[in-house]
Amino acid sequence: MLVWTIPYILFFLGLVMLVKGGDWFVDASVWTARVTGLPEVIIGATIVSIATTLPELFVSAIASFEGHPDIALGNAVGSVICNTGLILGVTTLISPSRIINPRIFCLNGFLLAAYGLVFCYLAADGMISKADSVLLLLLFAAYILTNIAVIRYKKSDSRIGSNPGTRPVPRDTALNLAKFALGITLIVLGADMLVEYGSAIAILIGVPERVISLTLIALGTSLPELATSLSALMKGHKFISMGNIVGANILNLSMVMGVSSHFADMPVKPHTLYLDLPVTVILIALLLVPCMIKKRTSRPQSVLMVSIYAAYILLLGYLHL
Repeated sequence: MLVWTIPYILFFLGLVMLVKGGDWFVDASVWTARVTGLPEVIIGATIVSIATTLPELFVSAIASFEGHPDIALGNAVGSVICNTGLILGVTTLISPSRIINPRIFCLNGFLLAAYGLVFCYLAADGMISKADSVLLLLLFAAYILTNIAVIRYKKSDSRIGSNPGTRPVPRDTALNLAKFALGITLIVLGADMLVEYGSAIAILIGVPERVISLTLIALGTSLPELATSLSALMKGHKFISMGNIVGANILNLSMVMGVSSHFADMPVKPHTLYLDLPVTVILIALLLVPCMIKKRTSRPQSVLMVSIYAAYILLLGYLHL
């Protein structure tokens, strides 16, 4: 009996390591940004988004390298679905009617929509190839450069100033360097355990790896985004969660899939083409279109997003009973 429970225990342990490692890495990344004088907007748009997407990156990259393409692809696509439908849906439900900065949101929203369509186009032939990985990584670079260009423009605009750097205290420096090192170590080890024992659980209970990656693993690797979004809400920074989720989705479609498909060609199965990707597109559209029209989020919008996510998870379970 104990032998059967070991994969579940180690899967949960890997999940805890992944979440805690991501939490420490986010703290260290934000501290680094602040002491170097970067404005907070770039912290949310780039550094925090990259840090909270590291679990997805390591899980998918390791899965691809170890010959589990279904986990690699399912984790990235599932994380976009989870981020948008569940995490952003829940946080918007808790705190609706956020007024959106139209210029910033429209730019990143346009990039998210464009990257989503490009990814669907690349997947349409049934394969994300190593050649496709080059394009995806170029899109990742374009996203980072675009945000840097926006920050430089805003720093020159008298309406928005930059945050001056704060002199680091030696004790804080040592603490954050330790968080950085331990965080990245826990992320790597936790991601490896999540892939290995997630595959083992899939075999034990007879569920395809794709379903495990789209649900348990995707939710697990999205927990840093959830923690960051809820923490931002509690601290009164309502826009951080929106920017973090939009940025994390862009990074999942470009950075995570670009790195993962670099290790091996990634087959895209019919279930992904005709269920997972359409749900992804619907959720992205449901997030972006109302916000661009009304310049705010609303509770009915969030209820619909959470409902679509719940229906999607139930459908996955029904199809693989």
